[in-house]
Amino acid sequence: MIRLRSFLPATALALSGIAMADSAPDAVAIDPDVHHVVLENEHVRVFEGRASHGATSPMHSHPPFVFVSLGTARVKLTLPDGKQVILDTWPGQVMWMVDAQHSWEVLSGDLRVIAVEVKSARAAGPAD
Repeated sequence: MIRLRSFLPATALALSGIAMADSAPDAVAIDPDVHHVVLENEHVRVFEGRASHGATSPMHSHPPFVFVSLGTARVKLTLPDGKQVILDTWPGQVMWMVDAQHSWEVLSGDLRVIAVEVKSARAAGPAD
């Protein structure tokens, strides 16, 4: 079976290019109805995110993480500077995100993602 892997450099750059110095609240802390921790240890924090059409999430932040989509959705993300980005997700989509900050609204579909936050990447700082 061939698995589709996707890295969207422009989207990833747009979503993760904001410095964490003035960081928004942590996603799990500010929106626990959507972001559910499924595993945490000294190396990673893994959470599942689930939301359906019309759902919103307030401005929040993520440390460096691997984003794995399990559902199909169209999501409007709003960055701290007010810029808006449309993100289409599909099962099997994988992206690396560095220090993302955004709020979002599910425009269509069912958003279902697994995020693996890499604690050593947070300590090391931004990656190429």
